[in-house]
Amino acid sequence: MIQIKKNIALAPYTIYKIGGNSRFFVEVKNAQELKEATLFAKEKNLTYVILGAGSNVLISDNGFNGLVIRMTGGEIKVDGERIIVDAGVMMARAVVESGRAGLRGFEWGIGVPGTIGGSIRGNAGCFGGEMKDVVESVEVFDFQTATSYKLQATSCAFEYRSSFFKTHPELIIVSVIFRLQKGDSQTILQEIGRIAQERIAKQDIGTKSCGCIFKNVPWPPDDSNAKKLCAQFPELMVFRDRATIPSAFLIDACGLKGRCEGSICISDKHANFFINGGGGKSEEVMTLIRTVKKEVKKKYDIDLQEEIHLIGF
Repeated sequence: MIQIKKNIALAPYTIYKIGGNSRFFVEVKNAQELKEATLFAKEKNLTYVILGAGSNVLISDNGFNGLVIRMTGGEIKVDGERIIVDAGVMMARAVVESGRAGLRGFEWGIGVPGTIGGSIRGNAGCFGGEMKDVVESVEVFDFQTATSYKLQATSCAFEYRSSFFKTHPELIIVSVIFRLQKGDSQTILQEIGRIAQERIAKQDIGTKSCGCIFKNVPWPPDDSNAKKLCAQFPELMVFRDRATIPSAFLIDACGLKGRCEGSICISDKHANFFINGGGGKSEEVMTLIRTVKKEVKKKYDIDLQEEIHLIGF
C-alpha cells in the first residue's frame, strides 16, 4: 500500500539541494505501486512527474503543484548475457553488478550518477557510451491505459540525450533489459574502477550540482558548414573527430569559469557544472544559464540547449 504525503520539501531529494515543496509526494518500488500512484493522480486530476535520484533535475523554488512519484530501489537479475534492472536502481549499482557477473559493455555507465529510469529517458552517456548501445527492451507503464508492456530498443527513438519517453511522458519506465557480452569479471571491474577515477579527476564529484547543465553541441550535418565553423574558430578543430563540441569547452573559452550568480557558481574544474555553494535558488541557476547562453551565442553564434530536466517552471 502506497503512502501519499502532502506538502513535502523536494530539495532533499535532489543532489542540487534546490527546490520548493510538492503538493503531493509518493515513493514507489514496482509497477503495482506505480499503478496506485497514477490512479490517485487521475482521481485528483493532478499533473505528475517522475523523480529518480534527482541528479539531473532543477526544481523551481515554487515547487511542483501536482504529484511527485519517486522511483526507489528495485532488483537486478542476471540472465545469461542479459541483466534485467528495475527503473529505481542506481546506475552505479547496475554497472558493478554486471561486472561481477562477468558481463562487459556497460563499464562506462559508472560515470552516470542517476537511476536506470532517468538514464533511459535522457539516453545518458559518457566516456564513449550511451544507453542506446546496451538496451534491448524497456518495460513501461502507460498512464492513459493503466497497462504495462515492453518496447524494443528500436521503438524508443534514442537520440543524443533524448528518447521517445521525453516526448511521451505518459509512458513511465518500470524496468530495462540490457544485452551485454561475456567477459572476465576482474578485468571488467578494473576498467570500471579506472573510469570512476577518471570521472573524479574531471568532474566535481560530491558537490551540490545537477551534472551537465547543457547538451554538447552536434556538428552541422553539412560538412562544408562544419569546415566553415572550424575556419572561423580554429580552436574547435581538436573536436572534429567527435560527434559533438563539448559545451564545457565553449563556456570556458568565453571566460566564464568561476562566474557566480548568488550562491551558484560555474565550476573551475568542469565549466558545464554549476555548483550550489549553499542556499542556492533555482532562479539563480536560471539566471546563470541565460548568461552563459548569451555569451556563447555572442562569441560562437552557437545556441546551447539545456540537458537538465526542469520541474515546476
